[in-house]
Amino acid sequence: MFKHIQIKTINKNGINENLESFVSDSEIRIKINDYATIHFICLAENLDFLVYGYLRDLKDIKILKIENNDIFVKTTLSKNEVLDLITQKEIVGTCESIEITNLKAESKKIVIPFNNTRYKLKSDILLEICNDFYKNIEGKLYHARIISLESLAFVDCKDTNIKTNIYKILGKSKDYDLLLCAILLDCKMNTEILQILIKSKITFIIAKEIENFATLKLAQKFGLTIGYFCAGEIRILSHSSRII
Repeated sequence: MFKHIQIKTINKNGINENLESFVSDSEIRIKINDYATIHFICLAENLDFLVYGYLRDLKDIKILKIENNDIFVKTTLSKNEVLDLITQKEIVGTCESIEITNLKAESKKIVIPFNNTRYKLKSDILLEICNDFYKNIEGKLYHARIISLESLAFVDCKDTNIKTNIYKILGKSKDYDLLLCAILLDCKMNTEILQILIKSKITFIIAKEIENFATLKLAQKFGLTIGYFCAGEIRILSHSSRII
């Protein structure tokens, strides 16, 4: 049920190797007829209850089969009826994402432009950057900082909403080469936020906490260096070779 990974920890005493444990969650996909796929990040258990709980407003549904992490569901309701219901659910953020199949449209995929040979950063400089950012956080707002790993110039932003704040800081740093930048966030990192950062081409991310193993797997897939800061220590969970 748990995944154990080797990580780097950075503190005032230098760099050390440690183990970090994550609950082994998975990407679960509910596939409705041939036109909608609903994505979840959760434990791969009680999946039939997930279907009937999430789709409880669809009175006419039947699970055809569960194959690996794909749950195939059939309904006699029309496509528009189904989409109306699941779109309402998506508004309140009850799943990771909803994918609507359109055979006439080209498949849109994120191109992977990253690898762990990008700009490297000295551990003492990274620790100083994080200490400076996290010690100055106050109040009930969400804070973000994008910092150039070359010049150490930075921009700050804060807002009451996590995602809005990230969009604002990305706009504020429009003159920066984000491939050569790090972003510091005082929030919990999850797959939704990480996808926004992937599209912005930031490859170096420090947050206050990593929500789940699925977030880490996504960071590993896209070649991101990701970690979190806690009690004066940075724990680098993926692509730590960029720390020297």
